[in-house]
Amino acid sequence: MEHVTELGEVLGFLRAHPPFSGLAPDALAALGRACRISYYRRGALVIAAGDANRMLSVVRSGAVELRLGGTELNARLGEGECFGYPSLIRAMPAQNEVVALEDTLLYRIEAEAFLKLRAADADFRAFFDTDESARLRRAVARLRSRGALEQDSEETLGAHASIGSLVRRREVVTAAPGTTIAEAARLMAEHDVSTLPIRDGERLVGIITDKDLRRRVLAPGLDTAKPVAQVMTPSPVTIVEDAPVLTALVAMAERHIHHLPVTDASGRLVAVVSSNDILARLGSNSLIIAKEIAAARDDTEVARAAAQLPHAIAGLVGAGVDADHVARYASTIGEGAHRRLLDLGEAALGPPPVDYALVCFGSLARAEQALGSDQDNGFIFGEDYVPERHDGYFEALSRHLCDGLDGAGYRYCPGDIMATNPAYRCTGAQWQARFAHWIASPDPQAVLETTIFFDMRCLAGEARLVEDLRRTVFAQARSNRIFLSFVARAAAATRVPLGFFRNFLLQDDADEGRVFDLKSQAIAPVVDLARVHALANGIEATNTLERLRAAREAGGLDAEAARDLGAAFEFVRDVRFRHQAEQIAQGTAPSNKLDPERLSRFDREHLRDAFKLIRQQLDKLRADFAGGLS
Repeated sequence: MEHVTELGEVLGFLRAHPPFSGLAPDALAALGRACRISYYRRGALVIAAGDANRMLSVVRSGAVELRLGGTELNARLGEGECFGYPSLIRAMPAQNEVVALEDTLLYRIEAEAFLKLRAADADFRAFFDTDESARLRRAVARLRSRGALEQDSEETLGAHASIGSLVRRREVVTAAPGTTIAEAARLMAEHDVSTLPIRDGERLVGIITDKDLRRRVLAPGLDTAKPVAQVMTPSPVTIVEDAPVLTALVAMAERHIHHLPVTDASGRLVAVVSSNDILARLGSNSLIIAKEIAAARDDTEVARAAAQLPHAIAGLVGAGVDADHVARYASTIGEGAHRRLLDLGEAALGPPPVDYALVCFGSLARAEQALGSDQDNGFIFGEDYVPERHDGYFEALSRHLCDGLDGAGYRYCPGDIMATNPAYRCTGAQWQARFAHWIASPDPQAVLETTIFFDMRCLAGEARLVEDLRRTVFAQARSNRIFLSFVARAAAATRVPLGFFRNFLLQDDADEGRVFDLKSQAIAPVVDLARVHALANGIEATNTLERLRAAREAGGLDAEAARDLGAAFEFVRDVRFRHQAEQIAQGTAPSNKLDPERLSRFDREHLRDAFKLIRQQLDKLRADFAGGLS
């Protein structure tokens, strides 16, 4: 049954739901005048797939189910949600069959009024964009601008400021490589600077600090008539003045440095920024944590410093910092904890008897850690390693490392992927043999358990041992199509949700869940997709976004898919960090599990877009690499 509605009732309801809530009064009134009300009994057909649709439908009460082509569940919608607009915009028959799940009232707005307003109002048009990726990219941009513009704290302003805003552009005091150490020290004292860039003409070739003078000159009693080139740090890391403050923070924390030369777009040195400059702007403990970990005298001090990480992360999230910077920062602190605990272990046990490398796997290797991460690590030894002679030392070192990490908040790996497990303390040749077996004789369960090992990075020790292993393993994986098909099928088997229905997670058919696992249901699938493309294209990058970009450049992933997956990955991780920041504020342990009832309408709508994009790419992955088999 259908009839014209009373305008006041319609406007009152629409005004409470986006995108109608953002319309000017006259525009909203025009829609109200073009609105009719329809009532459908439970089980009644609202629209059949293939029908000519001439209405935008808004659920006033009740619920409807959309099935693509009349068979495949696409969505369930409740009060305030809209359907029918794709067919109006494309002037094509409806693709979804729509059925009332329960007794339902619909507000149905005539196509002419809807299309007229859509053409005139950019925000209204954006909301009803049929391109999920475009909506998602706008959502990510909105999150960033919200952090930069709606907050007014010093921390927020600092996080989004450029490095150039921290420093005054003036002539920088520099010295030439041949300047004596004594003259360099005199220059620093005369100009009251703690850092002196060393230039050869216009080219920056090194840097020296007060700390360098103390440790490299005064402590060993070095002749100060020698050239400063002998004690400078050569080829220093630099940062461009347009880069965000957060980029400098991560670079300093990663490398345990306290000064960065700043260059303009042409590469000319314009200033030097210090950690104190950043701390003064951010007003946070973000850099202090890294400094305290690096200076920790024992495991307890490492744990005490690392315990500050949750509140530092919450501060960055509150400042609107993007998820990738937050994850890289969290990973930097994790790396620092690993390295310092390893150093403390070696100090207690003595120098290692043979060359080795500490290798990490998973999110830390990808620089994508969040809060609540466990540890995944191992040791790779050189060929001089003899278990009977050397493993006692490394067993003790691994126990010191892993126990210390657990004390610092990086819990023991539930799957025992840790250096304390003898299986993950072996020579490069033994590691290669293990990977060769996984690749040559894949089976579904083994693939599920071993893909994490294909995200590996050296944290300490002999980096060549890790790089040699990576090079060999990736060459073997790329050349084995059967192995790639198993990895692709394992990735494509992930049950990515369809969206949300009321306060439940809609998965498929009648399957609904109460809790949403952000990591396993939305983040891991993108990680898996990127990993398959990295293996298939011989891509050396480990970070997911870098893998997606490299796959696009290699031609293994089209530009649109790489862009869409990147936007989905960014948005879902942003939701995770905001969720964890809220948990920290409430005094609860951060986790990846989220009650859908706690999601805003904004997040629900755009997570649904992200789910759809991820599912589409998983289906394509299965078809491209696994022959369409499931």
